[in-house]
Amino acid sequence: MLTRLAITASIAALVLAACGERDAPAPVEETTVPPAVDTGEETITLSPLEPEESAEAFRTRVEGMSEEDRAAAIFQRELRMARGCEHGDLPLHSFAARERGEDESSADYNGAMAEEFLHRNAEQPCVYNTPSGLQFRIERAAGPDNPSPVRGEYVRVHYAGQLLDGSEFDSSYARGEPAEFPSDRLIAGWVEALPLMRVGEKWTLYIAPELGYDARGTPGGPIPPNAALVFQLELLGLPDRE
Repeated sequence: MLTRLAITASIAALVLAACGERDAPAPVEETTVPPAVDTGEETITLSPLEPEESAEAFRTRVEGMSEEDRAAAIFQRELRMARGCEHGDLPLHSFAARERGEDESSADYNGAMAEEFLHRNAEQPCVYNTPSGLQFRIERAAGPDNPSPVRGEYVRVHYAGQLLDGSEFDSSYARGEPAEFPSDRLIAGWVEALPLMRVGEKWTLYIAPELGYDARGTPGGPIPPNAALVFQLELLGLPDRE
């Protein structure tokens, strides 16, 4: 088993462990109210890794469910759709930020750019939203037999993080070694995303400031206050189950 990285050993740990300073939100549970999904007459094509289900069959299945259970079923359907969505060779993101105003603080400027970016990005192919505002795109999907981590479980991942200008502030790929850490001692966007992922999957996460480092950023850099973050995240394994 790979040696577990100390949480304070590198910028990677600084970037991912900062939520230890505050309570991280719980991962999306089955009862979380998700965004609505079109369940009209047309059959929605799901991932080939998942069972097919027509809109009519879906409506029949959720009829009579409680509001909470129905919302959870809609979210799970949307997640299956995300696993089947093909976006081709689109870049991670494409965003040209305006110049910062002379009297505009760094925090105000970054916050405005984050809001504009996420608003535009939500309209891009295969980008989905969770109720918290976390955006994700599934680059490589895995089948339902592949496990997902539970809150607090150690995970082994490869990842790379970027700012909106494309500058990379941290990367396990660049270090040539995956990272391991408990899945509940990370920034809020990761805490939410990891229980939704399956081992073997690769996702792109588009993280709003409040799900990352908020107005504090990382003192001294590399993440400025109110910055939106873009992560490629690959779930390689669950060490405690191996």
